[in-house]
Amino acid sequence: MQDVIVVGAGFGGLAAAALLAKRGQQVLLLEGSNELGGCAGKFDRGGYRFAAGATVGMGFEAGGVLRALYAELGLPLPQLKPLDVIMDVHLPDRDVRYYRATERWYREVARCFPEAADGIAAFYDEVFRVAERMQTIINARPLVPPPDGKSALQMLKHVKLGNLQLLPFLTQTVGERLARYGLDRSPAFLEFLNGQLIDSVQTTADQCPAFLGYVALNVFHRGAYYVYGGLASVAGDLAGALTRAGGDVQLRQRVTQVAKVGAQWRVTTARGEVYEAKQLVLNTSMHSLHDLLAEPTPRLRVVREEEQTRSTWGAYMLYLGCRESFLPPEAEDVLFHQFIGAGTGPLAEGRQFLFSISAGDDPSRAPLGKRAVTISTHTEVGDWWQRDGYEARKAAYQERILREAERVFPQLRASLEVVLAGTPVTFQRFTGRHQGKVGGYRPTRRWSWLNAYSPVTGADGLYMCGDTVFPGAGTLGTALSGWMVADRMKGRGLF
Repeated sequence: MQDVIVVGAGFGGLAAAALLAKRGQQVLLLEGSNELGGCAGKFDRGGYRFAAGATVGMGFEAGGVLRALYAELGLPLPQLKPLDVIMDVHLPDRDVRYYRATERWYREVARCFPEAADGIAAFYDEVFRVAERMQTIINARPLVPPPDGKSALQMLKHVKLGNLQLLPFLTQTVGERLARYGLDRSPAFLEFLNGQLIDSVQTTADQCPAFLGYVALNVFHRGAYYVYGGLASVAGDLAGALTRAGGDVQLRQRVTQVAKVGAQWRVTTARGEVYEAKQLVLNTSMHSLHDLLAEPTPRLRVVREEEQTRSTWGAYMLYLGCRESFLPPEAEDVLFHQFIGAGTGPLAEGRQFLFSISAGDDPSRAPLGKRAVTISTHTEVGDWWQRDGYEARKAAYQERILREAERVFPQLRASLEVVLAGTPVTFQRFTGRHQGKVGGYRPTRRWSWLNAYSPVTGADGLYMCGDTVFPGAGTLGTALSGWMVADRMKGRGLF
């Protein structure tokens, strides 16, 4: 008999499991695949180690979420390379070097967007000021929406006179704030900014709640890192903390059903094995919740029909093993690139993509003189489940992305040794994400944050973490959700 069963070894599940084990609970973590990390995991092919999804390391700076989590668990930080250049952003008519340091960034803004430089600097001043104030609230790990009176009272602690200045940013979109600086009339900068938002919060300025977008934009400037071995190294560290505290991790244990039986939660796997615990943490997406439940659970706050109407993305991925001769001298030290192609359609389906390169001094990712490359673009999931034309569609996306990348890396195709493509179908197969939906829910206008799902489900002893509950997508958001669950269980005196 376990105290807690955690289902899913993404960052949220790993964080919750490691913290609960450190606090004295008997924890069993079940993961359906043979890798840790979920969409921030890895896989090996042809002598290369590829990042399955997420690639940029964030939250390791002083005061950062992952730095604090490592400290809480007594872990040494992973091997990191701080990025003075966060990424190069390649727009159709200009290249923007996205610097972390504010002064260098403002000089780059003046070079790339001279007609709007003053407005952009004023906008980023606001971003940094508001986001730093929001960060103090985020670090307190409030439950949103508050599931009960006690949680609501904890939220009220943040209603201070100074924080009342945040109200406009809780009730407006990023787009509405941009208009105050005349930046809604700067299409080139707006395209750049939308590229950053789509990668970090899954939506664009006109749809993104201002405070959410501001926190995401500020994260880059607080600290961006290359993590040696990829973000899967972080997953390995968290799993190590769990096992050292007496917890158990079992891979290739796909959970097929959960049921409340008396005071216990019963968990059944595809192998027919059955486990029971008083508390259950699901680091699976809300998209899969109702399919896992053996029967409708009283007080569950998630309605299937409502969940299915929420807008989500999938991902199309390219994994390339390359000889590093494809790198031009001016790009050798820049490990992350974002491409935004010409056109007016959504920043998805290959018109926008993130191009992430392993470091030349990271032998865990690629042999000497070679690089592992992960490319990702947002995609609508529906069409990928039509068998007719699937392979042709996959090849067309590959061609579009490689052709666009050759604007900057003309020798890319000549350097290729391994080429693998992934689609929403692939993500469902290897990560168990329903229909390959990844990245949580897309924010839709100013009030959408109020409709977030809480990690507290309302069903006795059942908790959720991951990108489909507050605070949402990304490695920082998912790790925070797992931490919130562990705090909630401790706060209720469950151990």
